This record gives sequence, C-alpha cells and structure tokens, in this order.
Amino acid sequence: MAQPLTIIGEQLWKRREGLPALRYAEADIAEGEPLKLAPGIFLLRLPLPFALNHINVYLLQERDGWTLVDTGIHTPANRALWESVFRAPWFTRHGPLRRIVVTHHHPDHVGMVGWIVEQFAVPVLMTPGELEVAGRYADPARDVVSERTPLWREHGLPDAVATELLQHMPRYGTQVCALPPGVIEIDAREPLELGGRRWAPIIGRGHSPEHLSLLSEDGAVLIGGDQVLPKITPNIAVWPGGDPNPLHSYLATLRRFEGISASTLLLPSHKQPFYGVARRVEEIRAHHEERLRVVLDACVRPMTGYEFLPALFERELRNEQVGFGLGEAIAHLNFLESQGLLTSSVDGALVRRFERTGIHPAHGRNE
Repeated sequence: MAQPLTIIGEQLWKRREGLPALRYAEADIAEGEPLKLAPGIFLLRLPLPFALNHINVYLLQERDGWTLVDTGIHTPANRALWESVFRAPWFTRHGPLRRIVVTHHHPDHVGMVGWIVEQFAVPVLMTPGELEVAGRYADPARDVVSERTPLWREHGLPDAVATELLQHMPRYGTQVCALPPGVIEIDAREPLELGGRRWAPIIGRGHSPEHLSLLSEDGAVLIGGDQVLPKITPNIAVWPGGDPNPLHSYLATLRRFEGISASTLLLPSHKQPFYGVARRVEEIRAHHEERLRVVLDACVRPMTGYEFLPALFERELRNEQVGFGLGEAIAHLNFLESQGLLTSSVDGALVRRFERTGIHPAHGRNE
C-alpha cells in the first residue's frame, strides 16, 4: 500500500481506521415532489441541463411559512416547477416563503433567487465571499469566459480549443437572475435560526470562496451544499482572480467535517442523503491523493496543464468540460508545486510547463 503524500507543515492525509460505513437514507426522490427527510425538513429535486442533471434544494418549515436553502438554475423549466410548488396545497397551507439562504454563488444554487424574490419580496442570506463573486460574475459589462482565456492559454490550451470554449462555456448571466439589492451577509461566527432549529455555519473553501454548510445544534442534520457529496467530488478549479491553490484550501477546510457524528444525516446538493460524514471525508481525501499521484506519475517531461487532462480524467472532455477540467488540472498542479513536488516555468511564448523536482512524495527526499 502506497504511503501517504507528505504535506509540508500540515497533516492533510491523516487516515482514521474503523469509521462507521457510509449509509444512504432510504429516500425515493422524484423530481419536483417534496420529500420529508426529518421533522420540518423537505428535499425538493430540480432539473439541471448538464451531465449532472439535478440539484437538491431544501425547504424548512417555519411557524408561519418556509425557509428555502438554494434555488436551482434559472431556466424556463425551473420557473414552471417553482410556480407549481408555490401554488401547491402542501406549500400554501403552511404559509408563504419567508427567506432564502444560499450556500454558494454557483448558478445551480443561486440562479432562481432574483426571480423568486420578485414573487415573494423575501430577504436573501449569503456569506460575504459568495455575494462578492456572484455580483462580479453577473456584471453585464464583463465576459468572465473571455477573462479566463489568458489563464487557459498560459497552461497550454490550443487556440482552436480556446475559440470553441468561448462559444460553448455557459455565461453566468444567462443562468442567474440578477440578485436583489440588500442581500444580508451571514456572519459565520453566529448561529442561524431556521425552521425551528439553531444551525452552526461551517465555512468550506476550494469549491467556492466561502461556501456555507449548516449543522443543526443537536447534530442530527447537516445541510452540506456541495462541500461534502456522496459518490462524486465537487469541482476544485483555479479561476482568474480566485484562490490560486484551491485544492489545499478545500482539503484544509474538509477537516471541519471530520468530527461530525456517524448518526448525522447529511443533506447534499446532489445525489442521495446519507449518514457517515466522517467516512466520506476519508474517501474524498483518498480520491484526491490518488489523483495527485496520477498527475505526478504522468509528469515524465515538462508538460502544460492541458497535457495532463488525459491522465487526470481518463476520458475525452468536450465543450465546457475542457474549461472546467483544465481549471481542475491547474489546481492539482499548483497544489503539487506548493508542496515542492513539482516546479514550473514560463517560456518565451508565455506558456507554463511543470516538471518533477525529484523529491519522493512519500519520504520527502530526492529519489
């Protein structure tokens, strides 16, 4: 069995044995149909127009209405679905929507906020870091995809592929309604009172700058967003103006979830609710360690980030997948460089290549 990668100054690869197995909740989830998972907590699944074809949002019962956690992407299908929900007897007899809480700025989480606020004029709560990025990305004077092109070219993206990406990468403003003014910034040091429970905010980084998860005071329920997902892992990528080492940030803040009880029900934004958060944390750590080893093994000569894609993903990426995949490759390469396992340099054509330093990843000495 391979020894864990040495992480300079930190023990990110701590392995814990004997953790209870991950166990999925017995939940038959149907798109657009509310599913009660705990007292006063309902899952609602909405469609997404991607390979990952759904998101789970959550409705929390208040004494006189509802709190909504995340909203889905802005599409005609989701507008029609929300109109149906807001007219449904199960929703109306308990009262109107009272507030929206957003876990992070990605379109599948924040996309419908503006439209829903037009219907209900309710307050919106977000962490400051997520609000800042959402506002920046939604600026109609900017083309965020065009702004990414220099980074992609620095990491070896061919001009023809860059041109295709400019055509196929989705624009944030087409998937997200404009946020209303006066969004309330969440102070993560203070608990939130939602749905008759007190919730402790847990801030995650790496997938997004200030991702919000919520752990109920009694430890029974964790609304996880994208930070800890079953079966899949969140995209961890480098973007212009963002965290240059997001994989390190993600793994570091993953520790905040490792002590959560095996009896806690995790409500994820994708896939099936489950018990066993600590076990899933270990699985995610193992996944990223294995991917980092793949990148190191693939680095047999000076290589661009684009040249690592076949090894890292083991399948052909198409259209916008190339952009997200290259961002993720850069994240892995920057992490390894920060640990002294790779080094990089930029040539006269302003293209960056990475090569191994000769330090052994398990023992921290030259091979």
